[in-house]
Formats: sequence, structure tokens, C-alpha cells
Amino acid sequence: MFYITAAVASLIFLLVLFVFQEKPETPPSLAQVALRDMATTQYSYLASIARLFRNKPFILLLISYGLNVGCFYAVSTLLNRMIIEHYPGEEVNAGRIGLTLVIAGVVGSLLCGIWLDKTKTYKPN
Repeated sequence: MFYITAAVASLIFLLVLFVFQEKPETPPSLAQVALRDMATTQYSYLASIARLFRNKPFILLLISYGLNVGCFYAVSTLLNRMIIEHYPGEEVNAGRIGLTLVIAGVVGSLLCGIWLDKTKTYKPN
């Protein structure tokens, strides 16, 4: 089984090495066009990170995502303990509640993505 996995991985590695170009002939986005026109001394990884942290929408996204993920992890970590303290012997139901949280999050993410695609209301005016 490992030989098959190694063979497939090696084949993919060789394809990437010999078949694929370093960069496409036409840039995939306007940002890549601007990046190609810029001198290499003008941009760096640290400069782009610093620019990100001066970008207000990025900071708001970072905070909102951090709060969302932090709350989810806190609830899911302590869920079993909270349920068992008030309802002894209900470990199975605590697991079902956790599963319901995960499924509701996945379905909610899908529905919100579809909604944003259809209405284009990414940022209200």
C-alpha cells in the first residue's frame, strides 16, 4: 500500500517538475499583473504583512473570525462537561449536541455563501 502511495506521489512530483511552467503566460488576476510590473525591491513578505495590518476591513475580519472560532472551540471543548454536570449519564446526548453544532455551522456557511453569491451583498453601503 505504501509503495502505491509513493509511486503516485512520485509521479505527481515528476509531472509538476517537468510539465508545469513556473508561471502562466497570462496573469490570472489584476493583482498579479501589478506584481509583475513592480520591481522586486519594492515588495516583500514583511511589507505585505504590515500593509495587511493597516487595512481596516482585514482587521475587522480577523477579529470577527477569531471571536467566532474562539467561541465555537470553547463551547465544543466544554460541552461534555457542561452537560454531564447538570444531566449525569447523558454523554451520548452531549455528543449529539456537538454534532448538531457542527452540522448547523456547515449548513449555515453553505447557505450564507449561496446567499452572498446571489445577492452580492458582501459589504452593505
